[in-house]
Amino acid sequence: MGTWRKANPRFAALALILLAATVGCSSSTYTWPPSSKSPGAAVTPAASAIHVDVPSSAQPVASASAAPRETSGSATVDNITAGFTWKSSLITPLAHLYGTFLDAFVIVTIDNSNTSPVKVVVSSVINDYTDTATDTVTVPANGNQEVRQNPRLTTAAIDGLNSEHQADLHVTVSYLQAGEPKLVLDQTRQTLVTSRRDFPWSIKGFTQFENYQLVVAMITPSDPSVEQLIRVAADYDPSGQMASGYESTNDYDGSVSQRLSDVWQAEATDYKLTYISTPITFASGSSQRIRLPGEVLDGASGNCIELTLLYASVVEALGMQAALVLVPGHAYIAVRVDDQNDNYYFIETTLIGQTTFDNALTYGLSEWTKDSTGVHNGDSDYGWIDVETARAKGIVPIPWR
Repeated sequence: MGTWRKANPRFAALALILLAATVGCSSSTYTWPPSSKSPGAAVTPAASAIHVDVPSSAQPVASASAAPRETSGSATVDNITAGFTWKSSLITPLAHLYGTFLDAFVIVTIDNSNTSPVKVVVSSVINDYTDTATDTVTVPANGNQEVRQNPRLTTAAIDGLNSEHQADLHVTVSYLQAGEPKLVLDQTRQTLVTSRRDFPWSIKGFTQFENYQLVVAMITPSDPSVEQLIRVAADYDPSGQMASGYESTNDYDGSVSQRLSDVWQAEATDYKLTYISTPITFASGSSQRIRLPGEVLDGASGNCIELTLLYASVVEALGMQAALVLVPGHAYIAVRVDDQNDNYYFIETTLIGQTTFDNALTYGLSEWTKDSTGVHNGDSDYGWIDVETARAKGIVPIPWR
């Protein structure tokens, strides 16, 4: 997958506004740039909410077990043989998923050819980057045992990982003889620890859709910065509050569109967000540098995937459902209007700070009209990623902030 939206011609936004009627959307009076802060009148349900036959590709979830692994040499002491496999790289933005959604980072196998069981201690650590993972297991007589370990990155390591680094993975296996450890295996192998911001759009052994799902880990609804954004957005709501969940079928009362508009106004006026393309990365392969939603708010800017992940974080925090629409070179968000029907608003988040929320809906709908065929056909570089489905399968948020 290439870098999302490397160039930004503003998508011919002004021209599109003039063509709003051609995509079947109603619109109020357009303003450019957006008006200044005013807690204003209620938003009516947007005519741009449309039914979506959710693509069948939204259902499969990656097992991750097919991804290739490196294999160590084995060692034998006193009829006990140990060896291990490991990942050649630790993908930092996905580090919290190893051992749950992703396969274990280190898998140690132990064979005991003795006529009595043995107690074995296994440990693994990436020197200078992780805590030490340690397990004690009993291997049956003439039996074997597999130990899966996931040494966890330390907070200090994460904070300093602004570029990728080669590192040493150290694995030891000992068995207890009369209560004293006796070393069976002690090996060090190289692995690559990636940058905290480099997200890989292509991982060996994954299908494109499986890979796309993993970006949901960078949607962070519990980030205090996201929660603060919601608080600021409440000031733009006619009620002065911010409700959660769905309150009517097909957003009949306009509560969903109102909240989405409130967030848009807060992002544009209080946070002064704007689109800035920042595709550069020095990682190998098809990685892209992506900042977390809190970092986007801190920097008052984001590229298309970053701004989309921020909006998805707010939507999820408010108890609503979002999907990411990924197309060649670009990403935007779809927000479900209720919890009963597959009807969605589409929002072009890169127009933040440049136009009104209504215009962003108009443009989002026009994009979906153009992109829906490629998404439904499963064409290369197209994808519909349902956040709730990904969460149910174990793709939980990055726990850094």
